[in-house]
Amino acid sequence: MLKRFFSYYKPYMGLFILDFSCAVIAALLELSFPLAISMVVDDLLPNRNWEMILIWSGILLAVYVVSSAMNYVVTYFGHKLGINIETDMRSQLFTHVQKMSFRFFDQKKTGKLVSRMTNDLMDIGEIAHHGPEDLFIAMMTLTGAFALMLSINWQLAILTFLIVPFLIGLSVYFTKKMSIAFDHMFSS
Repeated sequence: MLKRFFSYYKPYMGLFILDFSCAVIAALLELSFPLAISMVVDDLLPNRNWEMILIWSGILLAVYVVSSAMNYVVTYFGHKLGINIETDMRSQLFTHVQKMSFRFFDQKKTGKLVSRMTNDLMDIGEIAHHGPEDLFIAMMTLTGAFALMLSINWQLAILTFLIVPFLIGLSVYFTKKMSIAFDHMFSS
């Protein structure tokens, strides 16, 4: 099923690469903010090194502008990617539904079919846009944050990350509960 889902990206590979690359760059820039601010606050301000403070403030402003531009590209072109994939799926689904027998339509409620075709495909479009990049960025951010924390205080970093498997377990548990509730809500 995943192979079939990812086949919808093929005609829009340029958009996907642009969206994914900008999302990764924005995430890396966001990881650099705490380090730069820490250096300014901990090292430069106490020494009253105003020239370096101004230089680093300019660098931080430039990083913020580039990060904002990357986030704009991710938002605009990422949604364009998601809408293109959603449109292709909707077209295929409409073609499939037109081939169904009259008996199929007698047994199904029209409103439910239309709701499934619109709402479910809208959700799939959002997953097509946010899914791969969010998963990769979350793993990259988690790894980067852990590396930074290890370099600052390894004991506190390990203690903090001992909690992560527990949080993942809770997330999986409640996601299953929500899926069951949604299935029950949409099946009735």
